[in-house]
Parts: sequence; C-alpha cells; structure tokens
Amino acid sequence: MKSVPNVLIMIESSRESGRKLISGIADYAHYHGPWRFNWEPLGVKRLSEAIKKNVYDGLLVRDVADLAGININIPVVQFSCGDQAKARHVFVTTDNATIARKTATHFLQRGFAHFAFCGHLSKPWSDNRGEQFKDFLNDAGHDVSFFWIDQLDGEVPALSDWLKRLPRPVALLADSDDTAYDLVQTCNETGIRIPEDCAIVGVDNDPVVCGLCNPPLSSVALDQRRAGYLAAAELDAMMKGKKVMHPFIYAPVDDLIVRQSSDMIAIDDPCVQKALLFIQNNTDRVLLVDEVARAAGMNRRALERKFNVHFGKGIKKLSREMRADYLEKLFRDHNLTFELISEQTGFSEPSHLTRFYSAIRGESPSSYRKRHLNH
Repeated sequence: MKSVPNVLIMIESSRESGRKLISGIADYAHYHGPWRFNWEPLGVKRLSEAIKKNVYDGLLVRDVADLAGININIPVVQFSCGDQAKARHVFVTTDNATIARKTATHFLQRGFAHFAFCGHLSKPWSDNRGEQFKDFLNDAGHDVSFFWIDQLDGEVPALSDWLKRLPRPVALLADSDDTAYDLVQTCNETGIRIPEDCAIVGVDNDPVVCGLCNPPLSSVALDQRRAGYLAAAELDAMMKGKKVMHPFIYAPVDDLIVRQSSDMIAIDDPCVQKALLFIQNNTDRVLLVDEVARAAGMNRRALERKFNVHFGKGIKKLSREMRADYLEKLFRDHNLTFELISEQTGFSEPSHLTRFYSAIRGESPSSYRKRHLNH
C-alpha cells in the first residue's frame, strides 16, 4: 500500500486569493490523491518551526523574505515572483504582461490620454507590473507617471500631493486591490473625484476590498484556483521524484471586472461618446461603420476623423478589437464550444470566427483557449 504524502500548506485564508489557492490545491488532491494536509492558517509566520519537524513530503508556501535562510530538503512550490529556477522548487506568479495589456486597453478604449501607476518598488512583482504597464502604453505613444510606496502610512501627504499634480482625467493602475483601496481613500479625502478626475483599477478582484471602496473598485481578476491546481500538480510530480517540467507557473488572468471606479468615457465630445457606448453594447455581433455613425448622430467621414484623433485608429479597427476582447471572455469558458460561440456572436460557422479572431490577435481561438487553460 503506497504511503499518503504529508503536505504542509503555509497560505493564509483571510483573503480571497489565499482561499482560492487552497481550494485549487484541495481540488487536485481530491482527484489525484489522497494527500494528508497540514495547514497553517497563520501562513508564513510559523514556517521555520514547521520545517524543523522534518515530517513533510512537500511544501506549498507564500513568498517570504527569509525562505532562503531555511534549510529545506523537500519539494517546494512558492507563490512568489521568483527570477531563477531552483532544484525541486517551483514558482507560481502572475502574468503581469497580460494584466498590463488588459488594463491599458480598458483605459485606451475609453479615451484616456494620461496614465499613472502606483505600487511598491521593493516588491519585484509590483515593479514588473508597473514596467509592463509603462511598456505597453509607451508603445501606444503615451507616458506613465509613477509613485512608489514602501510604507503607505508615512507616505500619505506625498501620495496626495502626487495625485493632485496628475493631469486630469488620469487613468491609474494600482499594483493590487489593497493599494487601490488606499488610493481611493486618499482621493476621497482630498476632493479628487473618482472616476471623473482619476479612474482607478486594482488587481486581484477581492470582493470585500472592491466593495469597501467608494465608489466600488474595478479590478483585474486572477484565476487563483487554477493556479493552485497547477501548483499542486507540479508538487505531486516532484514528490514522486520526477523532474520539474514547469519551474514557473503563471496564474491565468480572467476578466477586468468594470465597476464605478473606472467606468467612464474620458472624451468630452458627445458624438464620440455615443459611438463608443454603441460599440461597447454591441460587441456580440458584427457592426457596420454606418450603424455606428447613425448611433452617434453624424456622418461617417466626420466620425472617422474624430476616432483617429482620439484613439489613433478608425471605427472599424476599434470595434473589431473590442469584439475580440468580448470573444476572449467566451473562449475562457471551456463549457462553451466554438460552434455555440459562433452561433451566439453572429458567425455563420466556426471557421469564420477563427478567421476573424486570428486576423486581429495573430492566433486561433483554440490556441488562445489552450494557452489560457494550461497557463
């Protein structure tokens, strides 16, 4: 009879991300176990004591600064922003490039021309997230203003001064929902209107934190449950003596959940506003440029000129890109077949859907779905 692996989990459960990671780990063990879990709700605070017991076959742990100083001779999966591979060690981190692209695209499609990022320079994942955001917007011809936080309690005056100096309206990405919450509080205390003066998006989509913000916070959702499942699969392989196949696992990025903190169009022109809202409300079908012009109440040629001024692209290109964003949301639901998606979105057959999406994104719908599910 084979022995049941004894697995130590050092992941907090006080936040949504931690609970989803643990759920994903438990799902894997349910189907591929059994495993004997030893869970420390206090997270990393008791890591050294637990490791010294030397009775565990594997470890799943949050990122901790002193992990390198602990003598660990068992397979480890570390939920952190590791930068180099280690023997019997797997890092689970976030896909910051996709987070940056989704957020920047969200802002650009709403007509913003000024951008900012607020994060923690001492945290590699935050630094990288900010750089990815900057790189994407630089490529689109925009600059990004940065504010780095090390200890927010001591930085409130400087933070409020920075926020007041930003051009308005400004589109601001916070490195996390927690940072976004502090930004919302500071804006409210200093009379900066959200989203009219400063549109804010966080990362993690923690329902409690997003709901505590006034107005409610828009946030990029991460599939932490899937990340936990993939992490458990790698740990299982290492505990069985197999070679590490994926030293870095990236938590899949889901939708950017739009709430009031960023739900505005940063363009004063009422005709462009009407056109943009019409496109946003009809991403589930093929749109003709003449339809958009009629919805805006002006002739096609004049509206095309306005779109090129505000967005740097024409009506057709922008509407196709927004339609591709909508299709990706459907692709991430593996219960929807491509045949059903085609029917629901106005394509006569899946091959037409494939041609449309591939022309915009440079990959097929099936490639996108596989990449997302296997991330």
